[in-house]
Amino acid sequence: MVPDIETRSENPYAVRDLHLMDQPDQLKAQYLAARPFPHLIIDDLFPAAWLLGILKECHEDRNLRWKSFDTALQKKRGTEPDSDFPPYLQRYFDFVNSGPFLRLLTRLTGIESLLPDPTLYGGGLHVVSGQGFFDLHVDFQHHPRTLLTNRLAIITYLNEEWDQACGGNLELWEIAPARRAVEIIPHFGRTVLMAQSAIAAHGHPTPILPGRERIAVIAYFYTSDPATLRIDRRRTSTLYVPRTGRSANARLQAALHNVLPQPIIRGLRTVRHSLRAPRRSSKR
Repeated sequence: MVPDIETRSENPYAVRDLHLMDQPDQLKAQYLAARPFPHLIIDDLFPAAWLLGILKECHEDRNLRWKSFDTALQKKRGTEPDSDFPPYLQRYFDFVNSGPFLRLLTRLTGIESLLPDPTLYGGGLHVVSGQGFFDLHVDFQHHPRTLLTNRLAIITYLNEEWDQACGGNLELWEIAPARRAVEIIPHFGRTVLMAQSAIAAHGHPTPILPGRERIAVIAYFYTSDPATLRIDRRRTSTLYVPRTGRSANARLQAALHNVLPQPIIRGLRTVRHSLRAPRRSSKR
């Protein structure tokens, strides 16, 4: 059984959404005016006890299904789509995907008719260990299964005693010319709402300090657009944005990733992993 989280009659999750409702116009103005693209930073949106419960589950639950990435462009792991989650983590996603919270997101961003994704494609629990990173990129513009338009991401960080020296700061970039515009330290309890679009370039390219782990929970929200029936399928995948300082290997991988169809990318990745796997010596 999960211990009961502090409750209030008007809000069983004790989340600060009702307090935010007192100033939605001000926060919406901040979101829309933010550069280089709309975003909003809210500290302590969710109860600390709740987030500490998720953090404990991350470290102790052996049934979480992980997908790992280890390339010149990203070194991290995230939970698989359609995963079964332990109680605290599932409660977080149940809440952010609920009607009341979706209505709050609409009031804060102005985006009408937001839709959740119960599969949590691209979302879920993300862990980046020491020396891990995620290079500058633009997230998938459409869900690969439903083809719904990706409009908004919510990220909540679970990193205790985190500062600039730990690395892994979320960077928001302008594309033309490419330059970092905003740097966000992923403090414990910090939530970021971030618009999704073809110019929403972001990442955390600075490697994590050895011995530390950068942990976040992420969900995406969508809108329905009839034009998605005619979309370019390449827009259902992450696109890497050119920047200075990237290695030749990373530049090659980014170029191939951005151009080749995803089945070919997955095939190349499988071949690469098989070539890197240690061979067993045969006994005669």
